[in-house]
Amino acid sequence: MKIKVIAIGNILMEDDGVAITVVEKIKEELVKRNCEVIIGETDLGYCISSIEDGDFIFIVDAVYLDKKPGEITVIPIDKYQYKKKYYTQHSYNVVDLIKLYFKEVKGYIIGIEVGEISFKLELSSKLKRNIDMISENVLKEITSKIGGGRNN
Repeated sequence: MKIKVIAIGNILMEDDGVAITVVEKIKEELVKRNCEVIIGETDLGYCISSIEDGDFIFIVDAVYLDKKPGEITVIPIDKYQYKKKYYTQHSYNVVDLIKLYFKEVKGYIIGIEVGEISFKLELSSKLKRNIDMISENVLKEITSKIGGGRNN
């Protein structure tokens, strides 16, 4: 079993890229804990090609659940339900594709609540000011699920 942390988002769309920023900040610590880090951005094909049956994955992504900006929501992958209808092949998200192609993948979605989404190459001030705390919280969620072990 490999543990993989996949960051998804668009860094050109303000807070939509928060997962990329967070995972880049905690990457070194994740690698020490035997996690493979995948910066998937918006390339779902790359993300899917990086996953194998038996992997334990964490998908880190921006979410809008009408919570406080920067708040973390953790959802087991097997409990995730996408509520929109599919009209084209482009309607699918990475979790839908994981469920379609892989039967033995387990893990979690770690959603980071956005503050603002617009065409902007940096995070909103709401998230930027708390990015260290957000990153620390995401790392705590991941380490709590994998047992926190480190390779020294």
